[in-house]
Amino acid sequence: MAKSLQLLIILCIFNLTAVPLMAADQTCKTLAVQIKRERNLLKKQTVIQKALKLCPDDAAIHYGAGYAAERLRKYEKALSYYLQASELDPEYAKAYFGLGDIYMVLGNAGSAIDAYEKGLQRVPQNKRARASLKVAKIKHKAEQGEAITSSEFIQVMQQSKKKETTQGAIDGPLLRMQIHFLSSSAQLSDDAKAQLQIVGNALEDPALSGQKFEISGHTDDTGQPENNLVLSKMRAEQVRKYLLNTFAIKPDNLIVAYYGDTRPARPNTTMENRALNRRVEFKRLDQ
Repeated sequence: MAKSLQLLIILCIFNLTAVPLMAADQTCKTLAVQIKRERNLLKKQTVIQKALKLCPDDAAIHYGAGYAAERLRKYEKALSYYLQASELDPEYAKAYFGLGDIYMVLGNAGSAIDAYEKGLQRVPQNKRARASLKVAKIKHKAEQGEAITSSEFIQVMQQSKKKETTQGAIDGPLLRMQIHFLSSSAQLSDDAKAQLQIVGNALEDPALSGQKFEISGHTDDTGQPENNLVLSKMRAEQVRKYLLNTFAIKPDNLIVAYYGDTRPARPNTTMENRALNRRVEFKRLDQ
């Protein structure tokens, strides 16, 4: 009889604690769905703030908050929410895909590759993430100075155009390349000409012919800013001149821009980062 009474007491305590937990879990699920479905941005933000207070440990809520921040181009905030979602639920593939997308917007292809691969380990059939991973790998190769093919250049430039307005965001489709110039000059090396053969073949391809592109020159912060600005202009102009003289490209389709050391891809704190900052970027423009 005593054992039966003991069991009854345990069951009562379990029911008293389990019901509120189940109700809270259901509330969080409802809020996550509400965040996803809400189209009004102001109302969505209200729901998100409420949900984060009620469900601070819910990965789906943090993912929803990250996605909303991404849509508003608040990329650092979106990055924080996606990271929290991945930490709260390490098996939540969508959080890793969100991280990959943000890293791509911020121009960090290496971190994007890592994030996409983690997500695909959990959901290997996601076609969009696989396509994004391919583009991230191409961009990473190009910015590291490794050889890419004309078809890879085309693949990057055929991405849909996204208007990004946040400072530091990539206004794609864009490809960063370490074009090899002779030291402190705008003279193209033989390696640079080989790189530009790939670019020129891609620009002549029917998939890109007729498209307009910006060729922008960038330097690291070594030397005087005014000298860096001049050098970046000379290098971008030399790239344009070589492409026009070697390939059947209309002059109006290649526009030069130059930024000196004002738009570093990485902080100028190491030799490796400075090498990444000494670059030429190719960006497809709207027609």
